[in-house]
Amino acid sequence: MIQPVDGESWSVVPPDVAMPAFAAELEARARIVRSTAQALSRVYLRTRAADRTEATSGAVLLESLVDVAQALHQVTTTAQEWVLSSRADSPLSRYLLDAPRPISTTQFLDSHGEPLNVRLDIDPGLLPEPNVLEIMQARVEAGDDVRLTRGVPFTGAVNDQGLAMIDLGDDGGSPVGILLNRPAGSARVQAVLEFAWRLGTPWQPSGAPASDSDFLEPRDRSILRLMAGGVSDAAIARQLGISSRTVERRIRVLLDRLNATTRFQAGVQAARQGLI
Repeated sequence: MIQPVDGESWSVVPPDVAMPAFAAELEARARIVRSTAQALSRVYLRTRAADRTEATSGAVLLESLVDVAQALHQVTTTAQEWVLSSRADSPLSRYLLDAPRPISTTQFLDSHGEPLNVRLDIDPGLLPEPNVLEIMQARVEAGDDVRLTRGVPFTGAVNDQGLAMIDLGDDGGSPVGILLNRPAGSARVQAVLEFAWRLGTPWQPSGAPASDSDFLEPRDRSILRLMAGGVSDAAIARQLGISSRTVERRIRVLLDRLNATTRFQAGVQAARQGLI
């Protein structure tokens, strides 16, 4: 707000001019920091992995939850085109649900700053947990493709560079995870996750537009998506804040409208009609 003119004179800039200019300068600096954060993170993780990985092993045992979380971060930050990730009920999944929102909702970028093709497969058993739908919606808004697959085998991830990680869970011993840095190992992880992905049901936020033939209310579409993902009536009721009796009644109506006799058939019909 005060700038020197010469050795004896000073110029006072009005606050309504100086403060917005100062704020704009701070915002520009913040953008620069954010744009370099992922690049610095990739350098750090590559160096750290190189220090602790034996060249002949093809695998790194992860002996803490922090190591498992960093391995997932390494898979996403070293990808060049795509990442396939899964979430079952595991220590890492619960850690990510409790983590600050930017960790779970920031868009993933490649080394050139372009968005990655990210596919995220979630076990419906996680849906009753707090924050899950909020995070799923944020991931869709960030450009990810999200599906629900009952019985997701494990929490893990694999990328196009032949790097994969698995959260093995923590039963009181160690290790609690594994990082696979050889194509032979990561290919097997990818095969499992691809199979689970094909069995999944596409998920969209309840407010997302459906096809022109959509005859459903937004709440019914939410019920149908959760039902098709294998979520129980009680869990659907908790997620949507309605009674279990209301859920049961709406499911009967949805089955009739879709000419389906089972929940699975209803999900298939809804997917074919572009309703979910």
